[in-house]
Amino acid sequence: MEIVAEVCKWIVIVLTAYTAPLMIWTLITVVWGLKKPGDLVRREQKLHRFAIIVCARNEENVIGNLLCSIKKQDYKGNFRVFVVADNCTDDTAGVAEQNGAVVFRRYDLCKKGKGYALSYGMERILKTYADEYDAVCVFDADNLAASDFLTEMNNALLSGGDVALGYRDTKNIHDSWVSEVYSLYWLMLMRFYHHPRHKMKLSSMVGGTGFAFKLSALGEEGWSTKSITEDVEFSIQQILKGNYIIPARKAVFFDEQPADFKTSVRQRLRWMTGGMQCIPLYGKQVIKAVFGGNKKALDILWYLLFIPATGLTLPLNAAVYGMTLATPALMPYAPLVLYGSIVGGYVIAMIVAYLTLKLEGRDIKTMRRAILLYPIFMFTMMCVAICAMVRPSAEWAPIRHESSVAIEELEKR
Repeated sequence: MEIVAEVCKWIVIVLTAYTAPLMIWTLITVVWGLKKPGDLVRREQKLHRFAIIVCARNEENVIGNLLCSIKKQDYKGNFRVFVVADNCTDDTAGVAEQNGAVVFRRYDLCKKGKGYALSYGMERILKTYADEYDAVCVFDADNLAASDFLTEMNNALLSGGDVALGYRDTKNIHDSWVSEVYSLYWLMLMRFYHHPRHKMKLSSMVGGTGFAFKLSALGEEGWSTKSITEDVEFSIQQILKGNYIIPARKAVFFDEQPADFKTSVRQRLRWMTGGMQCIPLYGKQVIKAVFGGNKKALDILWYLLFIPATGLTLPLNAAVYGMTLATPALMPYAPLVLYGSIVGGYVIAMIVAYLTLKLEGRDIKTMRRAILLYPIFMFTMMCVAICAMVRPSAEWAPIRHESSVAIEELEKR
């Protein structure tokens, strides 16, 4: 028992040394998230010319509604929609063309994934239309854009941002407990990740869709990502260049969330695996930037280290419990340690969920189930993180989207 206690003790020491600084920084940013958001202040007057790019694979059921919502934008500047029909076997391309989009058909079964599709689309746009646009907006085919989305994105890019991410809301909030918790999760990220970093003059990260960037932010290399989480990689690239990513809270768009748990796990495994891939890809560059005085890079280093820390929280708690059981003097407290960690973690997650909805002005009553089950969602996130560490080989796979809701219905809601 002494050997077990000693081994557990050193596991606790090592993992605590790794995770504690990350958790302290998380707590600091959460406190900043309690502050009231302010409005963005425009520094110049300009109407960006937006190239809107949509990567779609077999999305004929939903892409028409997205394109209709884009047609109804109140934006006074120029914009055009480009759809990359990526390895489609349905009529995605036809529906997009019927709705006035320029369609690029791509067929490459060896290089599958949104990152490759974005690279292909951006290359075509830069080759043929480079002189016509100075900003790019990225959507997924299942999205819907509020009528002032481009107007608010333009304001954000004129407020000191090289890149701006929109405010992600959910099309299908009450389809299931999974979609409800997803909706809450995205609101939590806006409130306690993106908002505090903007307050602290740090940089946010884009979230896969509903974001825009100045064309000059790409540089000569264009869009070039290698991991299965192109959004994380693009964000790291921008911060390493010294560019600034800001949240545009008034640029609202709606996203369809997975409604079943299995699809949720598959998606989150891809997120975690892609984040793990970015560590060897950019770890050295990020550390070099940190020592070069880039404080935004220091926050990105926290992000990269936090990905494995999410999973390591479970073995850390297990080691604490094991050390308690294997130490005679502490053995009576073992049940308290076990149940205290479980109940304490559950309650803290529920408090974060409640605060998120309260601070974001959401209806608490209709989201009580989400508050109650949010801790389970976050616990499974830890399990998924461990899987990504042990087996970091998840492949990109499309998620089927079915919601046919129109933007008018959501704006009424």
